[in-house]
Amino acid sequence: MKFNIAFLLFFALLYNHAVAYKTIIDVLSEDSRFEKLINHLQRTRLVPDVNKLEAGTLFAPDNTAFEKFSGDDITREMMLYHLLPVGMTGQDFFNGQLLESLYVRPGFLGSDDPGQRIKITKEGNAGKGRGKPYINGAEIIDKDIVVNNQTYIQAINQVLVPPSTLGDSVRGNEELYGFLQKVGLDKILNQPQPFTLFLPRPSVLNRLNAIEKDYMMSQYGVQDLERLLNFMIVDDVIYSTEFPAGKTVYKARSGESLVVGVNKDNIITVNDVKVSETDVLAANGVIHIMDDMPIPENVFFNTRKYLYGLNSTKLVSLMDDYGLQHYLDDDVEKYTILAPANQDIKEDSIPDSVKKDWLSYHVMTGSLSADMLTDGALLKSEFVSPRLGGAPQRVPVFVQNEAPVKVAGKSIRFEHSRALTDPAVVHDNYIYQISEPLALPGDILSKLVIDLNVSTFIATIYVSEVADEIKSADGITMFVPTNDAFHSLGLVAQYLMHPAGKSHLQSVLRYHVAKGLLYREDMIQGVHELTTLADATLRIGPSGNGERKLVVSAPETGSKEAVVGQTDILVGNGVVHKIDQVEFPGYVEITTRDILTGIEANSMLEVLERAGLLDELNSTSYIVLAPSDRAFAHMDLDALLQDEYELERLAKLHLIPIGWQDSWITGSHDAEYPTLLSNYDKVIIREDNGGLVVTVKDRSDKQGAHVIGMGQAIGGKVDGGVLMVDAVLVPIRRGFFGLPFWWSIFLVTVISLISASILGGCGFIVYKIYTRRRLGYRSID
Repeated sequence: MKFNIAFLLFFALLYNHAVAYKTIIDVLSEDSRFEKLINHLQRTRLVPDVNKLEAGTLFAPDNTAFEKFSGDDITREMMLYHLLPVGMTGQDFFNGQLLESLYVRPGFLGSDDPGQRIKITKEGNAGKGRGKPYINGAEIIDKDIVVNNQTYIQAINQVLVPPSTLGDSVRGNEELYGFLQKVGLDKILNQPQPFTLFLPRPSVLNRLNAIEKDYMMSQYGVQDLERLLNFMIVDDVIYSTEFPAGKTVYKARSGESLVVGVNKDNIITVNDVKVSETDVLAANGVIHIMDDMPIPENVFFNTRKYLYGLNSTKLVSLMDDYGLQHYLDDDVEKYTILAPANQDIKEDSIPDSVKKDWLSYHVMTGSLSADMLTDGALLKSEFVSPRLGGAPQRVPVFVQNEAPVKVAGKSIRFEHSRALTDPAVVHDNYIYQISEPLALPGDILSKLVIDLNVSTFIATIYVSEVADEIKSADGITMFVPTNDAFHSLGLVAQYLMHPAGKSHLQSVLRYHVAKGLLYREDMIQGVHELTTLADATLRIGPSGNGERKLVVSAPETGSKEAVVGQTDILVGNGVVHKIDQVEFPGYVEITTRDILTGIEANSMLEVLERAGLLDELNSTSYIVLAPSDRAFAHMDLDALLQDEYELERLAKLHLIPIGWQDSWITGSHDAEYPTLLSNYDKVIIREDNGGLVVTVKDRSDKQGAHVIGMGQAIGGKVDGGVLMVDAVLVPIRRGFFGLPFWWSIFLVTVISLISASILGGCGFIVYKIYTRRRLGYRSID
């Protein structure tokens, strides 16, 4: 028994001694599967080095593996990458294990020059022992080939290729590599120094919206893009096993803090973003794959960057040039920007002297979402105009709920410029891309001169010589009567345009210019009384009869009210509203005599003056039927002026002693009016083909005078006016009982015949009685 035990011990010692003298090269040489491996080890002169190993592990590709290898030439470095400085069996491998090879690249993984790493993955049991291990993805086809008790060979089916540098490792991600090239990080990540790269599985710009992405990819976003990419990089190699439990702060290349957390389930997060894959090896570091890209605090967005992202770079450049950059960079005040496209901004067409004002006009105060915009609203711009008395110039906005092009369900126009898309919003600042730049409200008369609906008013301004006064006034509200409003004045308008009415015209025009700004939104709030350039007060506000309309009038009770039509026509020195009636200040009196002068009814004026009736027009309400001078040309005026009796009769026939009538006929019936001539001498006004005709009552010829113009006296206590006619009315020659002359002759003849008949009959009866008595006839009692 003792002999047997001794023999076994001797045999074991002999075997161990024999095995101890074997090398890796010896074992490989004995196996024909590794002929190609032996050749490469010999070619790269590694045989002596391998033989010197006292302990180690060789991941040995078989002949088939080399035949399938399609890479570059097998190098000495590549062969060293298959060697570990320690002996390891299959039982020692576990999932995620990182092994240090004998291939050393100085400085790449740190100053102590560790070997390039090999990563173990396993199928089945992830821990040591059972499970199928893979070496950098290569399968072990024959494990634990013993060289000696400290050295093993693991036969694998692939040739192991050392990892590339980080810069080259991400080349397959075209977008990321393009970004790295743009900021020069591709070269840095290829340098022989260690890095840890936290790489998002989706795009690095995944968390950004389209505008932010466009900005980051533009030339203006290079610095922010560099900050974002540097936020992914730590200047050291940190493998997942080196992250301690809990939260650890690492300093990224951007200077920002990366907080890596490891919870009890060994789940790793970076700034609360989950890491879904760890330890992707690189020659100079390691990559950890995240589910998304966290955004560092030093990468932020503001109005300026959004405008860059929207390609409104010209607007940004101009705002910088003119000292308006605070609208782009201020993160406290909120603004709304109207941004035209680069190609729509024609710098040469904007004088340098107004460029700053023009730019400010594209900036609104406050956050103005599409839902806040209402049709007809006036938005306050940041252009504070001295021509408005220091008030901000307004931008009109027009909103349509149904239109072919919609913004947030609406069609929106700022002045004439359409909003092209929904507004971009950054920190409650709104940016509307618009179809064309806004134009600053221009000179008041230049703005109105193209409006044919107020051409009469514009003409009167130039005739009256108050144009310069209106243009030079600051902060005004002008109420502009329409052409129809002037037309309704009739002959009064003619007088105002006459040299004799120039002073009155000036007063009337100044009366339509109020000192102070009143927009529609102000007028609907209540009654306002403003002093005008005519030094008279104008009252503006809602009508008091329950109708939803705005009216303008003199403040005196009973003053006629003009209805406000189109509102909020913006001009450089104020705002313009259209009205349907011309307003007159209380101190302006336009008499009937003034109207006659204005229409140049010179013949009628002479007739009235010769008849001693001209002064009466100023004290008594008369309607003057005024024939034109052309009408008087058809009669012998000189003879009339010499005949005082006929002159007076004709003059009085043309005076109707009543006040002004809003309607000269009643329904479809002719209207009869007395004249100053007598109670019998009346005129009849009737309608004819849409016009009025005046005839003398009781005239045998019914051809009258057509009314060719009307004008009511303005102001004062006399409520008169003028009806201009195209023919002279001739009074009827009257006989007895006020009847026309021929009717009087006829009546006298008839009466004479009747009287003669009566007298003849009476004489015959008396004659018969006398004759009978003479002949002795007596009556029988």
